[in-house]
Amino acid sequence: MLKSNKLLLLISVMVATSFAVTLISFGQNPSSSTNKNQTETRQLGGSQQPAPQTSQQDFSKNTWDLPADADKTKNPVATTEESVAKGKELYLAKTKGNCVFCHGETGAGNTENLPKLRRKPADLSNKEHLSVVTDGEIFWKISKGINGIMPAGEKRMTEEERWHVVNFVRTLAKEPANDE
Repeated sequence: MLKSNKLLLLISVMVATSFAVTLISFGQNPSSSTNKNQTETRQLGGSQQPAPQTSQQDFSKNTWDLPADADKTKNPVATTEESVAKGKELYLAKTKGNCVFCHGETGAGNTENLPKLRRKPADLSNKEHLSVVTDGEIFWKISKGINGIMPAGEKRMTEEERWHVVNFVRTLAKEPANDE
């Protein structure tokens, strides 16, 4: 009788844990007692067993959620030396764009921070890629970001500031190196 109670308890814990993991993977928040149990160890049958580990949400496949006409949005800020300088300042500023954290100073990627990122950021120095992207698309990408990957710039910068960043990003595009 005692062994069957232990087995029933073990099965109940396994089913509850499996259910909690399923809820987490679908973005729902299970009860706080389940979360607490995930970080503590439990006593089962007199022996210590660690709580099962749950996987974190996978943001690596998230992509842009842009308006259908984002490519038609016109840049109202003229590309002047002053605008590019402001854009660079915002791109580098931790409290504003902080684009440098992922994209690096040259736009080719911050190799020092790559291990900390969920995926490799876009190469803003790639002229071939940037030549087919409009200012409006860049603006909306800076504005909205990608959930779990790139923070939304509209939360930290004004609309005009984001346009200055667009103007600066355009200066990062370089011709590909010839490998001869």
